Amino acid sequence: MKKSKRALVGMVVLDLFLALGTFWLVMQVRGGVSTTVEPQEAIATITSIGGGAIGIVTAILGMAYVVHRKRGD
Repeated sequence: MKKSKRALVGMVVLDLFLALGTFWLVMQVRGGVSTTVEPQEAIATITSIGGGAIGIVTAILGMAYVVHRKRGD
């Protein structure tokens, strides 16, 4: 498997795990897990952190994909 394809597959897999983790946490809060803050505030915080993490992973591995693709790896 080429390095560029490995970076692309890794990006998709990590994004999927982060999205599923974010979804699971939101469902836990909606299901009634006790939190010290209001549920809507907790959900907003979880989704903003999850979205930021997905963005960072996508940017880093997307750049790796482009660099490896240019090199022909």
